[in-house]
Amino acid sequence: MTIPCELFKTLCKKYNIEIQDSVCQALSQSPTLDLANQTLAVGTCAVLGKILQSTTCISKASFEDCLLEEDGLKSILLGLCGNSSVKTLSLKGNSVQGNGTHAVAKMLRHNNTLTRLSLEWNNLGLCAETFAVFCEAVGNNSALQYLDLRSNQLGTDAAIHIARALTKNNTVIAIDIRWNSLGAAGGKTILESLHHNRSLKKVDLVGNNIPSEVISSIEQELSQNSQAAVVTQEYTSRTELLKQQLEHHERYSSHEIERLQESLAETELKLNKTIKESSFRTGQLEESLHSKTLEVGAVESKLSLATSALHLCQERLAAMEARNKTLEEELQRSQEQAQKQSNRDRETMEAMKVDHSEVERTLQNTISKLEAQVGELDFQKSNQKRQILDLREMVCSLQSEVKGARAECEELVSSEVAKHKEVMRMMEQQHNAEVQRIKNEYQLVETEMRDRLSNLDAQRCETEVEIASLRVQVTTERTTSQSQQTSLRQQLKAEHAAAVRGLEERLRAMEESRNDAEERMRSQIASCSSLTATNAKMNTQLHALRNQLTQLEAEVEGKALEVKAAESRVRDEVKLQLEELEQERLQTAKLNNTISQLQRTIAEKQLEYQSDCRKLEDEVRRAKLESKQYKEEIQKLKEDEVRRVGMLHSAFVSYFNASPTSPGVLPAEKL
Repeated sequence: MTIPCELFKTLCKKYNIEIQDSVCQALSQSPTLDLANQTLAVGTCAVLGKILQSTTCISKASFEDCLLEEDGLKSILLGLCGNSSVKTLSLKGNSVQGNGTHAVAKMLRHNNTLTRLSLEWNNLGLCAETFAVFCEAVGNNSALQYLDLRSNQLGTDAAIHIARALTKNNTVIAIDIRWNSLGAAGGKTILESLHHNRSLKKVDLVGNNIPSEVISSIEQELSQNSQAAVVTQEYTSRTELLKQQLEHHERYSSHEIERLQESLAETELKLNKTIKESSFRTGQLEESLHSKTLEVGAVESKLSLATSALHLCQERLAAMEARNKTLEEELQRSQEQAQKQSNRDRETMEAMKVDHSEVERTLQNTISKLEAQVGELDFQKSNQKRQILDLREMVCSLQSEVKGARAECEELVSSEVAKHKEVMRMMEQQHNAEVQRIKNEYQLVETEMRDRLSNLDAQRCETEVEIASLRVQVTTERTTSQSQQTSLRQQLKAEHAAAVRGLEERLRAMEESRNDAEERMRSQIASCSSLTATNAKMNTQLHALRNQLTQLEAEVEGKALEVKAAESRVRDEVKLQLEELEQERLQTAKLNNTISQLQRTIAEKQLEYQSDCRKLEDEVRRAKLESKQYKEEIQKLKEDEVRRVGMLHSAFVSYFNASPTSPGVLPAEKL
């Protein structure tokens, strides 16, 4: 039994509250407190609030669908105000409104550890004042990252408060506002708030009656936020690297300066020592000279007797003077050498300072180039986003045309069936079973077509996500690469543009083929409207053709995905090679060899890409040939149906003429 469970029991006994076994089991399963779908009394909620205020063992708390009373909710939130361990809180389905919303706002103002908050299926939007206080608390909170506000009866005014909170907050990454009533005005206010918020990456707005244009613009802003976050992260990493390099250079230069200063100090000490020694020697010589002059003065009276001694003293004086001259010359030489050494040290210091300034200039130039590259990449991103929006609009228009064609076909079939009901009464009994079977097959085919259309939509969404991830990878690769690889970037850009153009041309060709197939369907339905049985057969054939067209489209999309995968592989390989070039940037001799190897690999990849494109073109040609064959088969089927109709008409006329009740033939007795 854990400490929170024991504390719960002791507090329940202290305040005479009934102990719930389900709450004890939930408290024993730390670090998660799961009390979903439990009926909690006010006293139990108060005890849980005290436990949450004191414990640090719980990191996730769930009170979903508990229908908590207002006092119980306040006591739990009051306990969370002083909690420092709970990071995830779920209050789904508790009809939180009014004072409860105010209590949640108070908890967000005092809590700095909660990162996920779920308030789904509540009534926060019923009271505008308390919701404004809640949004103000969200805006001032610095820890919350994920906020769930689904199905809370939020209107346009609530959207204004949410937008204000988003403009203030810089930590929320995702917010879910689905199934509310924000409307077009609310969507626009949230879009305006995104111009001031660069941390938000995901906003869910389904079921708010917001136009698709506003949602698409919001998605663009969010994608720009995510891409800007990636770019800023890369930029900060590169600036940190540059700072580290600058600090390394500064440390190295300071170390060199200190070493030079130490050498200068040592030379100065040596010079001082030599000067002191020379001054000491000169002092000794002066003292000896003074003593000798005194001796000479004392012995002047005895010149006649000490001429020999005087000559000897003069010789000694000459020797001492010679020694003084040699000492002075040595001092001058040592001073000149020390001065030369100091000049050399100064020159080296100035050279080191010049090198340091040149390194700083080169680093500043690289930073400016990187900023210019970031601007160019942002412009390219905007162009690619416009192209994607154009492709989406084309797909939507095609889907609307297909739906209109289906509606027209169904109207034509219903009108023709109404016209030929009287003619086909006699044949209904024979063909009822067959018509029922054909209808069942038609329904099965329709369900299959709808499933395939949903699968195609899902595949398109996945491809769009992959395209977005690929774009992020391309931006990171381009920011990490430097000015030396500009030629490689231009080649990659040209290849990407060519691939996009080829894909657009293939999409247009497939759209034309789809339009041709729809026209064929209409002509077949018009020609086969005389008989329901033949109409059903032709419908089955048309569905088979549609299935084949969808299969062809799926094959073409698969080939396009293969092309994209090949492009991604090429980009990954180029990225690895660029990283190798970055590491070997200082080695100029090896850099030329690696660049040549990269060019060879890129040429090989281009050849592979061209071969893949040729294969795709061959498959498209095969598909066109198959479509021509299908056209010929359809023409043959039309001719066969015309023959059958003529034969049936002749048989029906002969049968009608040969029947005894027909007005054209009289019985033999009356004749």
